[in-house]
Amino acid sequence: MRYCSYQERSPFEVKQKLREYALPADKVDEIMDLLLDDNFINEERFATLFVRGKVKVKRWGLYKIREGLSKKGVNSEEVTKAIATIDETVYAENLDYLVDRKLELSPEFGEDVSKMYRYLQSKGYEGEWISKVLREKKLIN
Repeated sequence: MRYCSYQERSPFEVKQKLREYALPADKVDEIMDLLLDDNFINEERFATLFVRGKVKVKRWGLYKIREGLSKKGVNSEEVTKAIATIDETVYAENLDYLVDRKLELSPEFGEDVSKMYRYLQSKGYEGEWISKVLREKKLIN
C-alpha cells in the first residue's frame, strides 16, 4: 500500500514488484485484489495521469506516450481513452516550443531540417504535425 501511495502505479508495475518478493501466485493475486478493491491501483487513473505528465512536463508526442503506456502494461482501450484527453492546442504548443528551443540552442538544426525532423520523431510526434510546424517556421516549403 505504501508503494502505491507514493506515486500512481499501473497494475502491471505492482504485480512485477510483488513478484520480486518471490511470493506465490495466489498470494500475489490476493494482494492485487485488495489493492484494486481499496483503489490503491486504478489503470484508468494511472493512464490519464501518465498522459498528462508526459504531455505537460516531458512534452512527448503521441507515439512515445502510446509506447510508454504499453510498456507499463496498460490495455489498449485505456490507452485510447487517456490519449483522447490530450488538448490539441497544448500538443501544438509543445511541438512549437521544441522547435524554437532546438533552433535557439543548436542553430544547425535550422540548416539541416532532417536532423530537426528526426529529433521531433524521437520525441514521439507524428509526421504530419512535424511537417505543419516546420512549414509554419519556414524551415521547409
